[in-house]
Amino acid sequence: MKLEKREISLNESDSINDALNAQRILLMEYAGTLNKITCRQTRNTVLENIREIVEDIFTLSDLKATSEQ
Repeated sequence: MKLEKREISLNESDSINDALNAQRILLMEYAGTLNKITCRQTRNTVLENIREIVEDIFTLSDLKATSEQ
């Protein structure tokens, strides 16, 4: 039996899509924990992280639109 080497290549669009999906999952996880947090400082930290994730999603979406043109 002969093993073949396959060349695997990712293009920029695939990488951006993967990053977008990861950010969306992280956003949903953070949002899901908000109602369970009782400490105000922790809640503020989570809200700041959510804001940063949303900014990353906007940036990635812009990159994706640019790369598809």
